[in-house]
Amino acid sequence: MKYGDLTGQIAVVTGGGRGIGEAICRILAEYGATAVIADINPEMAESAAAALRQEGFIASSVPVDVGTPASITAMVERIMKKYGRIDILVNNAGVLDATPALEMTVEGWDRVVDIDMRGTHLCTQAVLPHMIQTKRGRIVNIASQAGQLGGFLAGINYTSAKGGVIAMTKAYARMAGPHNITVNAVSPGFISTDMTNDRSDNSEEIPLRRLGTALDTAKAVYFLASDLADYVTGATIDLNGGYYMR
Repeated sequence: MKYGDLTGQIAVVTGGGRGIGEAICRILAEYGATAVIADINPEMAESAAAALRQEGFIASSVPVDVGTPASITAMVERIMKKYGRIDILVNNAGVLDATPALEMTVEGWDRVVDIDMRGTHLCTQAVLPHMIQTKRGRIVNIASQAGQLGGFLAGINYTSAKGGVIAMTKAYARMAGPHNITVNAVSPGFISTDMTNDRSDNSEEIPLRRLGTALDTAKAVYFLASDLADYVTGATIDLNGGYYMR
């Protein structure tokens, strides 16, 4: 038996149009999955899907704003109509904010929490019933080291939202486990992406002496999405080069 093969599986990745999300879509497609790139920017999502198709992989795109419940409902309905099922959901869509806590506005708090935490919940809530029907599924949430350590450069809204994602992962894992559905999280540390390229390089503080990459994150997501992780649920993989050890 060949483990790790995702051939025939439908994998939905929110925020999949660029950065970590795009890397996740690529690695899942490379292992045989149909990559459904869901993004608030339809042009970017379709461009990423077209690039995969040009290389011979199976990919499509769908617009979604995870901060808007109706948009999530429409995304799931569209995917179900086209493919009939969803095997893998990667809740990757998110925004970063570094506003100091004492300067945080209600609007700034709500924007990040609504996208990073509530959006993860709403996407899971919308997809999970379809996975329950097929008695199988993989859900992977993208958390953050900030949610475990209290944040250094991230704002309290982002830190709180990502901490909530880790707790939510455990709660959904308990609920979904009896249906043969796993729910796990990946918690990246300092990852070099467009969203973080204005941060200082603190690689000297990291035991592996380098920043993480989008591909590093994608590899961990692939593991959790595959049958290599059949007996893993409610877990959070720390992806930080050894910066945070527990």
